[in-house]
This record gives sequence, C-alpha cells and structure tokens, in this order.
Amino acid sequence: MDDDPLVLQGLSAWLAPADSGIVVIDLAQSVDELLHGRGREADVVLLDVWLGDDSRVGDNVRAITAVGPAVVTISTQDITDLIVESIEAGALSYVHKSLDPTEIRAAVRSAASRHKFMTPALAFALRSDQRPTRPSLSLQETESLRLYASGLRMTDVARRLGVKPSTAKGYLDRVRAKYDDAGRAARTKLDLRERALEDGILRGTTALGPRAVRRVSG
Repeated sequence: MDDDPLVLQGLSAWLAPADSGIVVIDLAQSVDELLHGRGREADVVLLDVWLGDDSRVGDNVRAITAVGPAVVTISTQDITDLIVESIEAGALSYVHKSLDPTEIRAAVRSAASRHKFMTPALAFALRSDQRPTRPSLSLQETESLRLYASGLRMTDVARRLGVKPSTAKGYLDRVRAKYDDAGRAARTKLDLRERALEDGILRGTTALGPRAVRRVSG
C-alpha cells in the first residue's frame, strides 16, 4: 500500500514474480481505500510508513490488523520514530524499499505466518530508540539477554560470557527489572525473547516456503 501511483503500478512484478508464491490481490493509496476493497482479505499488507495524507502510521497499522491482515511497513527513508511507532502498533517487520526484493519477500512470508522478521534497517531503528520504554542495558546485560533469548540455557550463557551461572543470572535479573520498570513484561523466557526481538537485540527470522503466503495486498 503506497500513495505513489508509479510505485503501485510496478509492485506486482517487483514483489510477486510468478515463482515467488506471493499473489498481490489489491493495490491502494490509503487505508480507507484498502479496507473498502479486497485488501481487507489479504494475509499481509505492505504499508508505507508515510502516506502523505496526515494519517499516523500507528493508527494505520492498528486499523489494518484489526480486520485481520498482518502488516509489514516499508519506506524509502529510515525514520526511526515512524519505524518504532509502526512496530509498537503491531507491524511485524520494517523493510527499506531499496532492499533486494528477496529480503522483502522473506519479511512478507514471515508476517503471513505471524512471525516477526528483523531486517538491518529495523534493528538499527530499534537500537537508536532512546525513549524511556527502551531500557538502558550494559554490554554484559545486553549479551546475556541475546544469548538467553536465542534459546541457550543459563549454564550455556554463563559459559559463553566466561562467568559463573550465578553471575549470568544476576545480569538477567537486572534485565528483567529494567524492563519491568519501563512497563514492559519480561518475567518469562518468552517475554525476554519478545523484548529482545522488539529492541533489535536478537535478530529473529523465519524462513518459510512459498506456500506460507497465499494472498498479499500491497
């Protein structure tokens, strides 16, 4: 979904060649147009973060996800505030328009299966976010979170860090406390994985076959 007619005209061939397993079922220049067309039936909506109609990307993401489709946001400019706003509103990834289409298609396939997909642009934006809801973690805390959230056991985290298990646990206890203070749940290992993905500490990708995506609205 984009407010540039030229972009929309070339979207199908660019995003969904015949062998991609992705089908573009609708093109729209506004959220209202999308929601009153076939786009509301899509598995995934590719949404520009800046439509130029005074709408906010967070409101647009929430309006689309409320009727069913997952959202991947896209832009030609990596504007940190807009990227973070879209992710907090429920978008599952952000991609830059200059990326190789194969990576954009990977983000779309992941979103179709309701998985997050971390691109370099998204990771950079999340790391650049300095708002109070993003805790300030030390290097040791960040690395312990990354390792633990990736699926390692506490003993393995400690071994990788070269510290005792009790020390590694102390790092993670401080991580949990900082996220709790920021109002973001981090009590379970699943919570910690979600926080690490959201903040770009853990690069979570899901490689899916072409059948994972049936219909996509751009």
